Amino acid sequence: MPEEPAADPYDEPDLSPRVALLSIAGFWLFYCAIVTARSAVIGQAGQLDILARRLAIMLFSMGLTCLLYLILRRIPTSSLRRGMIAAGLLAAPAALAFSSVSWLVFDVLKSPWATTAAATGNPPSGAQRSGRMMVQVGGTNADDADMAVIKMIADSAVNSYFFFVGWAALYFALRYAAEVGALERKNAAFRAAAQAAELRALRYQVNPHFLFNTLNSLSTLVMAGRRPAAERMIINLSSFFRASLVGDPSEDMLLTEEIRLQRLYLEIEQVRFPDRLRLAIELPDDLRDALVPGLILQPLIENAVKYGVSRSRRPVTIGIRASAQQGLLLLTVQDDGEPGAAGKAAEGGTGLGLRNVADRIAARFGDRGHCRVRPFDPDGFRVDLAMPLTFDEP
Repeated sequence: MPEEPAADPYDEPDLSPRVALLSIAGFWLFYCAIVTARSAVIGQAGQLDILARRLAIMLFSMGLTCLLYLILRRIPTSSLRRGMIAAGLLAAPAALAFSSVSWLVFDVLKSPWATTAAATGNPPSGAQRSGRMMVQVGGTNADDADMAVIKMIADSAVNSYFFFVGWAALYFALRYAAEVGALERKNAAFRAAAQAAELRALRYQVNPHFLFNTLNSLSTLVMAGRRPAAERMIINLSSFFRASLVGDPSEDMLLTEEIRLQRLYLEIEQVRFPDRLRLAIELPDDLRDALVPGLILQPLIENAVKYGVSRSRRPVTIGIRASAQQGLLLLTVQDDGEPGAAGKAAEGGTGLGLRNVADRIAARFGDRGHCRVRPFDPDGFRVDLAMPLTFDEP
């Protein structure tokens, strides 16, 4: 059976239910705290009884807002206008239900000081008190009493309407923020994947001429009967390609390992140029465990062999030097080849190797690293690399 595609870790709900429920609880707790504090400041009697009734209404309001949330969450995030219109329409019946329950709790379930206005911290008006008295004594003007109750509920509903609209605005703001955060994480993941793909592409650009020349040299050794040299060359070639093709191009390697691989490569090339190729390495002990992008020096060494050693009739020294300065690791690859070799390298070659290194440094370190090319006095060619100095943690 075909494998099911892996779940996208960034394909998450716009706003988790936990956050939505916390926003509901926090909204109504804040409202309850403000109203209770106001009631205490004005010195209203029966604070404990009023607080108990207010808490009951608060729990009912939370449940009502949860119902509003379940409806609003079905609206697509791209339809903000539609969501706000729906919130405005749904807030009306929610406010009416809130005001009706407040009237039942503070008026029908009476106490000497419990009134609907106490829910908001406002003392009852004269019309409200006279209306309640008519209802209580069964006054003859029952229609006026009913109308007073209706007006009281409607007035409270108008005020509470903005509470529900306010929470809806808070919900859409949180939802939008969560959506933006998810998009940022997804974009970051895409950028990381693109950078990793770019690093792999640059890392795997093996110079075919090196392989062809190595095989030709190997064939020459076999034809000449130099079996030990041929075996050593095969082992070096195998070790070099194993390290260059098997390793993860997005991972770093120790500087000492990087230079070991370059030694393998140059030992292979020394079979072709036994009298012309020399190597000088300056690696301080305190930089041996510094981390560098894998095979970052390889294209530079290849250029030194191609344009420095192969075009010279005298011995050429390829130098690799490492140093540290102001938190940066500085690597230099240079050769003292024939005069004008730097110009030939820039004009006659494709420049692929140097662009490869420069692109890898830029993709990995951005402005914190650089690759600079310049002539090496008095002759030859020099490339300076700079990157943040980091070490392998035990």
